[in-house]
Order: sequence, then C-alpha cells, then structure tokens
Amino acid sequence: MFDTTKPINQKQIIQIVPFYTNDGDFNVILAEAIRAETGIVSRLINYKSLRNMDDPRVLSSLITPDCLGVLLHYNCRHYDVPHWLLRVLQYLTKTRDFQLIILVHEFSATYTRKGIIFPAFRFLLTSYQILRLADSIVTTTSRIENIVSRLTGKTEVICLPNFSTMGEPQCIPPLKERPPYLIVFGSQHTRPLVYTKFSKNLLKACRALGIERIYDVGYPCDLSTTEGQFKGIEIVPMGFQSNQVVSELMLTSRGGFLDYSRFPRDLGKSTVFAAYAAHGLVPVLTDYNPSEADGVENNKHYLVADENLSSLDLSQLQQIADNAHRWYQDHNLIKVAKFYGSYFNPEVKPDFGN
Repeated sequence: MFDTTKPINQKQIIQIVPFYTNDGDFNVILAEAIRAETGIVSRLINYKSLRNMDDPRVLSSLITPDCLGVLLHYNCRHYDVPHWLLRVLQYLTKTRDFQLIILVHEFSATYTRKGIIFPAFRFLLTSYQILRLADSIVTTTSRIENIVSRLTGKTEVICLPNFSTMGEPQCIPPLKERPPYLIVFGSQHTRPLVYTKFSKNLLKACRALGIERIYDVGYPCDLSTTEGQFKGIEIVPMGFQSNQVVSELMLTSRGGFLDYSRFPRDLGKSTVFAAYAAHGLVPVLTDYNPSEADGVENNKHYLVADENLSSLDLSQLQQIADNAHRWYQDHNLIKVAKFYGSYFNPEVKPDFGN
C-alpha cells in the first residue's frame, strides 16, 4: 500500500515524512486512516529518499495526474535547516499544479551558546520560504500556530492536536472497574526523568491514587533509583511492546504518568497524553503545563503530581478522565483523517471540532 516507487492507479496523495518504520508509526497510522475514511491512498516518501532525487525528471514523476497533492510533515528545528527541501518544493510548485499542505509538528527557532539564546536567522528564512509555498498550514499546538502565523503572515493557520498512536478503544471501563495500576509511558529522553528528577512526584501520585503497581513501558531505562522508595508498589519494566499490548495496559490502569515539562504550552502535540485521554486514564503530569489555548486545563483534563492529589476521591478522578476523553474526541483519528482528506477531495466533508 505504501510503495514509494510504483504509481498507484487510484486517488492518492504523497506524504513526505521524516521517517517511517512499522505499522505502529504515526505516519503509517495516519495514512491508513485517510485511506479508510476517504478512499485516498498515501505514498509515504521519507526526507532522505527525496533528498537523493536530484534528477528533475524523478521529482516531476512524483506528481502524477492521479496525485491529489502533497502532505509535508515538517519539524521546524534550527539544527535541521532543509535548504534542499526548499529547492525541491520550489521546483515542484513551479512545474506541477497540486495542493501542498504542511503539517508543522515542532518549531524551535533559537539555539543556545554559552548560556545565551540566539535566534536562528538562516533557519527562520528557510522555514519562511518553505511555509509560504503551502496552500494550507496545520500545526499541533496553538503556540506553534501563533509563531507560524506571525512568521508567514498567513492568517488561516489551523491548530489540530495530535491523535493517539496507541489506538482508540470503543469500550472505556470506568476507573472503579480497573485495578489500581499506573502506566509510565514516554520517550527515551523524558521517561527516565520520571524515576530520577521527578521520583518524588511519582511517589506522591501513587500514594494519592492508591497505586499498587507501575507499568514502565518503552525504551529500557535504569530503575535502580526507585529501590527503597516505592515500598509496597510493584514496578514492572515492560520494555518495548506492540500498540495492542500498550493499549491493553492502559485499559487496565487507572492513571497515566507523564513528564512534559520540557515542552510548556505544547501538550496538544503529545501523542502520549493523547493516548492517555483516548483510553480514559487520569493523566498525571510532573508539572503544570500551560496549554489552555489548546483546550487543556489543569485540574480539569489532567492533574499535577503534588499534595492536592490526595484530596480527590474516585468520582472526582473519574471526572478528570471523562473530561480528557471528551477533549480528545474533538480531534480523534477519524476526524483528523477526514480533515486532511477534505483538502484533497472536495467530496469529503470534515467534522473537526464537532
């Protein structure tokens, strides 16, 4: 389905992605959902492959008569200034007529040297030129939306928080029917901090929620620092697991713990937070994350691991979980798929936000 070399004789789009690996990858999940909901097939092409296409005839062959357009996944970071990508897109937009939609996942336009923060002017210029080529721009958080809007001068930049890559179960059991378990999920960079820098926060959350077991899921990390601290609480290192297994763990847990302190105002782009919300968990963060602009509020859609947790009973925790789940339904995978499909096929009607 995602052959990047052979043409597909049906409605299709090209998705230019940083990478894709397996069936659990964000880009593959989105491509499958777009096909299921709109009948539009995606051809996934990663950045590296596109960068190696120096022959103009090869570049032109990407935009075939049955190609409805291009969805570019763009991580705007100062240390990855894609001048070659700008040249590719400029050539394609000059030689072919197609819809170019750019999804901005991240935006970091500064760098730090000797403790001083500098603006990355070359990066900003290149990003400006790339984004100005787009027919439409989508971002994952309101913070990024505001930056992109100011940079490009485009007023119609749309914010669409990320969906869960761990599935969207239809049957969500209430907290009272779940065992007192907690799941710790996240990247290999942020998750280890839960057991070192934020171990006291994790312990507070466990005591307040009456947690008896913690499932640690993801890249293996050192759990030795927890020895002696979590008496009476079993910590089960699960390592990497399939999406199906992770989904089942979430459905049989009451809370999901997450450190997202490195990304203030960006909770909407966290696929982990989205997964917690989609599975009806109580999301517990290490710190307050000011993401109200994306509709995510502390003590309404998530909790912070502090002393206030102990004052909440199970019915109040259930309300938090329900609020997070309702917030997620405004931009679940089906709605996201129809949203993108509507750009490339006018017969598809989006229901984003309904």
